[in-house]
Amino acid sequence: MCNCSEHESTSLSKMTTASVEPAMKPLVPLSRQISFGDDDDGGQPAATDLQPIPPFKLCKLDFREGCYQINFKPIAGFVSFEGTLRVDRSAPDGGADHLIVSGDLYSKRPVIGPINPLPPLIGTDEDEAAMDSGLTSLAGSLSAVDNPIIPSPILRPRIPIFPRARYHSYLRVTSVSAPIAVPRPKKCELTIVAEQFNYTQPPAGQFKGTFPATPSRTVTMKLSKVPAPFPFSLTGGPFYQGRLFDGGVDKGSITLAWVSKFFRRCTLEIDTLVGAVRPAPVPDGAGGTEFFDTVFAKTGWQLSVVQDQLNIPVPAGVTPTNCWSSSDLHALMTSVRNPATNLDTEWRVHMIVVPAKLGCSRGIMYDQIGVPREGCASFSDDGYPVGDSSNFGLAANKKQRDVPRAFLRSATHELTHTLNQIHQEQETAADNSIMTTTPSVADVLGGPATGAPGVFPDQIKLAHNTNVRHHLNHMPDPVIRPGGWPFASWFPTGAPQAADRHDFEPSELALTVTAATDRVALGQPLDLTWTMTNTSGVSLRAPNDVSIEALFGSITVTDGEGLERPVRPFVILCEHAKVAELAPGESVTASAKVFWSTAGFAFEKPGRYRVDVAVSWSAQGVMVGVQSGMDVFVDYPTSNTDNHSANLVLHPEVGQWVALGGEAYHLGEACRRLQALSQIPAPAAIAAASDGPSAPSVLDGFADLMPDRAKLARLRPELTADTGGRAARVPARAVAPGRKRAAKAKKRTGRKG
Repeated sequence: MCNCSEHESTSLSKMTTASVEPAMKPLVPLSRQISFGDDDDGGQPAATDLQPIPPFKLCKLDFREGCYQINFKPIAGFVSFEGTLRVDRSAPDGGADHLIVSGDLYSKRPVIGPINPLPPLIGTDEDEAAMDSGLTSLAGSLSAVDNPIIPSPILRPRIPIFPRARYHSYLRVTSVSAPIAVPRPKKCELTIVAEQFNYTQPPAGQFKGTFPATPSRTVTMKLSKVPAPFPFSLTGGPFYQGRLFDGGVDKGSITLAWVSKFFRRCTLEIDTLVGAVRPAPVPDGAGGTEFFDTVFAKTGWQLSVVQDQLNIPVPAGVTPTNCWSSSDLHALMTSVRNPATNLDTEWRVHMIVVPAKLGCSRGIMYDQIGVPREGCASFSDDGYPVGDSSNFGLAANKKQRDVPRAFLRSATHELTHTLNQIHQEQETAADNSIMTTTPSVADVLGGPATGAPGVFPDQIKLAHNTNVRHHLNHMPDPVIRPGGWPFASWFPTGAPQAADRHDFEPSELALTVTAATDRVALGQPLDLTWTMTNTSGVSLRAPNDVSIEALFGSITVTDGEGLERPVRPFVILCEHAKVAELAPGESVTASAKVFWSTAGFAFEKPGRYRVDVAVSWSAQGVMVGVQSGMDVFVDYPTSNTDNHSANLVLHPEVGQWVALGGEAYHLGEACRRLQALSQIPAPAAIAAASDGPSAPSVLDGFADLMPDRAKLARLRPELTADTGGRAARVPARAVAPGRKRAAKAKKRTGRKG
């Protein structure tokens, strides 16, 4: 086990910087750079080097970097609030003072019954020791006659984690001031001004709530440094108490207790299939090593690595050295993750390492195992085919297990995806950092612009760039934490406004969107295809993979009332994707079954819909792209059969079955419903019997997705017991679009010469 200790000396400021400003604007409140003021409303001397002679005294306000536990008790009401405040004083994008401060608050209902609260703090300033009436040492707390016995073991406070359902609001700090000296008898006070954005929790069964576009209120905290009560005295950090004001009105008491030099903490659980090799620590060039925990320590996170299950048996019917189907890998991850995981008490990510083979994908992430962004996978026997980049150098055509530094970078890339981070080719520009795709990192290091071929993999920087660092440290908790918001739900999708993105003219780069039909039954998936073509006379830099799984493509469905619903990728499969040269006349094609995603069902009711596809990326820090779409009509049910069919398939497990490309037999409810659907007569048979025309049907849309009757009888015999163990006869089954994407990356991109 490799743990990131609180006492590590790793600097939080050493990370890759972004070359350009972010082109992607998050749709959530996010703290930005602020200045650290050393004045106090003009009530202190102008010079900062004055001696503490009457009538002034020096202040010793220690507002150090790290995570503070915040507690707020309003004057009115029974609900109090607790949370964290992150003081980032080494932020590369923090302006002249390198300062960004953000926080999150959770509601806390009162405990009914006898409690033993900490003794009240009477002192107002740590300088005035005579006024200190509390016991702050461990020895004093243990020896106090009137205090209850403290249970063993005594744990030092650490970064707190709170239940997701109690999340209340985000704090975007806009100013911090701490006087260096004040006139006597005035108190030395730390002043923090923050915009508070109250959060609306998501509806039942969903995971994305909402923040208001503007602050719910602006609060001012006036805080004095006082001796830290036990157990916060164990941290050796500062402790503040004071009052919180809203518009000058005192709203209640507040405390800030420093608990860690890190901003957030998380656990990474790594499980390894038999025959696979998990990533290992690599030399850091200074006599030490780099691993997942040290990479995240540089960003500001305390990451604990648990290398858990080894030699996990290969699932029946799976050849582990082939490319894995999405459904097989999803089933494996569902079965081996720690069943005791509680994402309301810990932030925990599950990583499974399997062999696979060269040309599949170096890694993959699922937006949902049980909840959003809980798991990812890394493929030890895939690697660095020259078809992905001509700049892999000594790693060319080697397996990841044989290129340790690149292997660790790729696995950390997938881990960071689970924390809701996207590619830098979308957000800023390709660089030598964790969230740039592997082929683009190789091209940055060894491409024509650098004149330094062969530097991949030795010169890979195992670090997040400034932009990703900012997001990881200061985005609201629900957006970042595993089990929170679905992947990529914090940035705009669909048809953007002109200010958000610059589109190509059709004579430069064209996007065509087609479907097998423009009319579907309620509950029928829509087979959608889109092709991006260079219609200009010059080569253009554009994505080589425009699928939604590669993140460059996005789909938005708009109903007749104007309500937009994004179709998010369920499988994030992006390790072959990059921005590359697209020659004149060349095109890139992708497809998807538009049916269900973590945002819900695309077509929930009958009527007219607009389906828009957008392909977006960053070009020198400017968001560019193309978009197109088509109209689709969802038929009204005309019979009990239509209603029954729609009711069977409009279920989240059936949605996951479709998103995984079928054959997800571990989804029992999906199997049951599709088994029932297979027993409904086909529309052609109904039409022949009634001598009437055939209408679009749900069954038509599932013809290539129905369970295999032999596998269903073997894996789910309880569903076929009433037919003697045999599944009902179903139409001949074709390979579902997207099921073999990992094994057929080139076909997925659809590049044509």
